[in-house]
Amino acid sequence: MATRHMLRALCAAAIFFAPAFPAFAGSIATPSPSPATLPEIVHVVTSDRSDETLHNATRTTYVVGRDEIARRGFRTVGDALAILPGIEMTRYGPIGQNVSYGIRGSSSSQVLVLIDGVPAPGEFANSVQLGTLSTVGVRRIEVVEGGGSTLYGTGAVGGTINIITDAQYAPTGATLRYGSFNDREFRLDAHGVSFERVVADNAFALPASPGNPTIRDNSDDETTSARFGMDRKIGALGAAFRAGIESDHLGAAGLYPYLSPTSRENDVNVVGSAAFSLDRAQSSTSVQLAGSRQQLAFACDVVNDANCFFPVQAISTESRVDVNFRNTVKSPSHRLIYGIDLSRGNVREDSGAGTAASIATAALAQSAAYVQETRVFRFGDAYAGLRGERDGALGGEFSPSLGIRAEVARDVELKLNAATAFRAPNASELYFPGYGNPALRPERARVGDATLVDHRAMGGVSLGWFTNTTNDLIVAQIVGTDSSGSPVFRPENVDRARMQGLTLDAHTLPLRGIVAGLTVTDLYCAQDVDARVRLPNDPVFAVNLDLVVNGAPRSILEDGGITVRAVGQRSALNFQAPLFAQAGPYSNADAFVRFRIAARTLLALRAYNVGNERYAEVTGYPMPGRAFAVEITTK
Repeated sequence: MATRHMLRALCAAAIFFAPAFPAFAGSIATPSPSPATLPEIVHVVTSDRSDETLHNATRTTYVVGRDEIARRGFRTVGDALAILPGIEMTRYGPIGQNVSYGIRGSSSSQVLVLIDGVPAPGEFANSVQLGTLSTVGVRRIEVVEGGGSTLYGTGAVGGTINIITDAQYAPTGATLRYGSFNDREFRLDAHGVSFERVVADNAFALPASPGNPTIRDNSDDETTSARFGMDRKIGALGAAFRAGIESDHLGAAGLYPYLSPTSRENDVNVVGSAAFSLDRAQSSTSVQLAGSRQQLAFACDVVNDANCFFPVQAISTESRVDVNFRNTVKSPSHRLIYGIDLSRGNVREDSGAGTAASIATAALAQSAAYVQETRVFRFGDAYAGLRGERDGALGGEFSPSLGIRAEVARDVELKLNAATAFRAPNASELYFPGYGNPALRPERARVGDATLVDHRAMGGVSLGWFTNTTNDLIVAQIVGTDSSGSPVFRPENVDRARMQGLTLDAHTLPLRGIVAGLTVTDLYCAQDVDARVRLPNDPVFAVNLDLVVNGAPRSILEDGGITVRAVGQRSALNFQAPLFAQAGPYSNADAFVRFRIAARTLLALRAYNVGNERYAEVTGYPMPGRAFAVEITTK
């Protein structure tokens, strides 16, 4: 059934765009998240924590830029990341609902999320919420896959996501959107300021099931986001100021069919930074000061809601301050980078039990120094680095890494990376009342990858292999039952995990304005080594097939396209829910077309899940069916 709908969607897209093909200009290329199809002048700052061209990045790096975000209508960071190979994005429902994520088989807690180079609000407690984190004011998102502990420390076992915001020097623009399930959006980009307001009822129909409701309610989303950016340059001195705030008011319906009609979540995330730099002929020195705060509040009506699990309001609060010093020295033959990272923070965890024992507070600290040197040779370059970090009372870690980028033929490169990585237990795992385990040890991992990139084949092709073996893996284990007989979980250092897989990223050259892309992730090994079982929520394969059409100059058609995503069976817990009980394989097709209706105005028509597949990415959390949206953008 899924395959038939997929083929219908592709055929419909081909028929829709076919009449316009003669008007397309074959020289227009499509922006892509692949390093093979982005021009060499594109620069990234996350891979080596300093400015370099994407072509020269030794670590596997992908970029989703501002134009691609606007073209695709990506409203959250989670939406934008789902198109990249190696990324696992698992949704608990429509926009505004929770999103779990991983890179190359890793978990959310093993992926470091940065905003302008500093940890995002919630990193101390593993509560960064990519499902509501807006793309408003975002210039680009850089994703570095593979262990990044040498440069970034704890939490970068699977990779690093860096959300880079903008000073918004582009012309002022606005977006209005209305879609299915009463989904409304207003977005404004002005000089230095970006603002977004999203409101969605998210009350969608479900297939009928005896004794169960047929409407999924209390999944609504009300999100307000604002960002500010300002850059100043006086000779060799530079300064960059960034600030952002996001407020979310969400329904938290819970596992189907055990819905909680009164559960609500209210979040506030604040982040700000000031970076100062001094650029010389062969060196650059920078100091960055940053602060963030996150507060998550949960509440429900315990009297009238049988599935309410918060007798009183539960609140989780995290405050953090970061200071980073970095110096980069460059010459034609080598590049040296070294620096110091300092972090201090406080967390407060309230489980909502309404007693003094249900509240825990703790202070967290991280101190680190790192160095990495890159040597440039005739055939490419090689790097080696080392980081020493101490995470408060948890102790210290050393994380070495090395890699090489070699030109094995004309426009053909081989990239090899190997490193150790680590993750200190987060605040929830250590201190959450009734759950935390202060005796946890840090996770330690050995990671590596090999990637072959051919810039000449079609529009660029890369084939990669990766491996990750983690010891002292932190896993929630059943340690007993409560008074009602329900299982009681506690995180423990158990087992070893081994992840291995292949990635393919291929794009065609423009042909009459048409560009096709294919990304494949084959996670053939995601094993709990000691228990000899596959790790849960890690699908064996994920495929993205992408077709984009660009309109000719002065044509009313700006662009259009269709994306088909297929995800294989994942091993997941079965809660025996009658509807959407298993997180099985599924496919999903999204399509869009944009028309230029005025010199600075675009009209976009967007369709989601055009095959109307009914599936759950997570057991018991059904996704909406077919949805549509109309969007008007001025710029």
